[in-house]
This record gives sequence, C-alpha cells and structure tokens, in this order.
Amino acid sequence: MSRLNLDVIKGRIAEALVEDIFHCAGFRVARLGRESDVQRLLKEGDDEYAPDFLVWKPVEGTPGAFRLLNVEVKYRADLANFFRYGGVEKLTQAKQRWADLYFIFVTDHPVAGRSCFQALCLSDYTPGDEPATIDLHRVPALDIYRTTVEDHETLVRSLFAALGSRIDHPCVHQAQRLRPGSVAPSPREA
Repeated sequence: MSRLNLDVIKGRIAEALVEDIFHCAGFRVARLGRESDVQRLLKEGDDEYAPDFLVWKPVEGTPGAFRLLNVEVKYRADLANFFRYGGVEKLTQAKQRWADLYFIFVTDHPVAGRSCFQALCLSDYTPGDEPATIDLHRVPALDIYRTTVEDHETLVRSLFAALGSRIDHPCVHQAQRLRPGSVAPSPREA
C-alpha cells in the first residue's frame, strides 16, 4: 500500500506554478530536476538541492546574449521552521555546489504581508547568517510582475487548501484507526 505524501504533491504543484510564472515573465524554461531525470541514477552522494530548472531570456540591447539562471523550487508549509530546523545548513551545503542558485520557496502559509512565492539567491547568502527571502516579484533581476505572482498565489491557496494537510487526509485517519498488529484493508476492501 503506498502512502500519500502531500508535501511531495504540493512540491510538484509548486514547481509547475513557478515554471508558469517564469514563462509569463518571458523566460524559456528547461527542466533539470533530479526527481525527473535519469541523471540521479548515475550520481553518487547527496544531491538534495540541485536545480529544478534552467531559465533564460535574451539580454535587452545585446543581440545573442542571454541571462541564464539555475532555479530550485521548494514547497515549505512553514518557512521559519524550515530555516530554524536545518534549512540554514542545507542552504550552506547547496551554496558550495551551486553558488548562484535561486531558491524559490512556495508556501501556502506566508507570514502576514508576504507572498506565497519567496526567493533567495545563494550568491547573496552568507553562510551562518539568517537567510532573508524576498517576495518573488521584488527580485529586480527577474522582472516578474506582481500581478503575475498574485494570480499564481490564488492558485496556491485554492489548490493547496483543497489538498488539506496530512492530518486532515482520510488515509491518515485510516492509519490511526488501525490497532497494533492489525492489517490495513486493500484499496478494494476499503
């Protein structure tokens, strides 16, 4: 019996939404993510943070030149807890390999006044310092319109709310009803 992992599902949705935001901002997008390619089979060692996307668009006024960015998308229900409990160490490790990686954090529970889409470029991050994210539409180098982000925030809130949380999901309730030593019914029996 497979277990439902809402964080993984929300993570995949977050990737699709961020990909669309970059398309709307005029970027071309190529998927690189470790979850989607065979490259993971060939890699040894830890690669928790590797770019999900390579995004690029022409540099205005310079024919044939492109701005290239590596982008990693992460869904986190609570960004403060992520940074408080291990996130800082993970950013430091990621910076050793991907010094200019853009993290785009997607959350359905942003702090009041903040966006569901927040960015952190590792080139601006000093290991050991408190990470400071910036709302995605406020990153000057990306030139992403606030209205584009707001449209996608509406989707984050509605889609993620429809999925609920792990605690609210019927599969979790079924698992909680099982007594020690009992066997879960097959999906056809449930």
